[in-house]
Amino acid sequence: MTGFQIEVAQLFFSLSTSRGFLLAGGAALAAQDLTNRPTQDLDFFTGPDSGDVAAARDGFEQAAQAQGWTVNRVRDGTTFCRLIVSGSDSLVVDLALDTPPSRPPTASFIGPTFDLEELAGRKTLALFDRAEARDFTDVYILTKRYGKELLLARAAEVDLGFDRAIFAQMLRTLTRFDDSELPATDDDKAVVRVFFASWAAELAGDAGL
Repeated sequence: MTGFQIEVAQLFFSLSTSRGFLLAGGAALAAQDLTNRPTQDLDFFTGPDSGDVAAARDGFEQAAQAQGWTVNRVRDGTTFCRLIVSGSDSLVVDLALDTPPSRPPTASFIGPTFDLEELAGRKTLALFDRAEARDFTDVYILTKRYGKELLLARAAEVDLGFDRAIFAQMLRTLTRFDDSELPATDDDKAVVRVFFASWAAELAGDAGL
């Protein structure tokens, strides 16, 4: 994480309006040393009856402006807000209402995050839902720490609609990305492709497809 990302996250969590929010996404993975991939944004999620997106937005905007930063609203709603924060650097801040945590939060040096295994499960869900290039490389790294079965189990805990057969289909979509789009070392890119092709075949076989 960059110095500015750390500064922004620490400011957010210093505010009373951040109560009920947890750091999520790539920044949370990095803060917990689960991955080392650079990320361009900060995701702060809260569950129903846990936090208030609009109040968190207002409180953060006031605090950020007091720091001399500029804040622009890109999307603004009661359940999701996207801000562009500019200071010594520029980054995207997302405030969102999401599924509440299934496990107790974990502390980090910049603030509370989802439980480490739940972070891994939620990243697996990101691969299930959108399958961006970064999701593949993150999940590949997470399987080295937790194993494939635990990631699948944690994903199903967060989203009861998680389907292994559909997940296998999403794994096959890795072919739509060129090597230049995968945030991995040149040596790892071929390994990542073989890994997900094998996992997709394994899941399809288990499902009898």
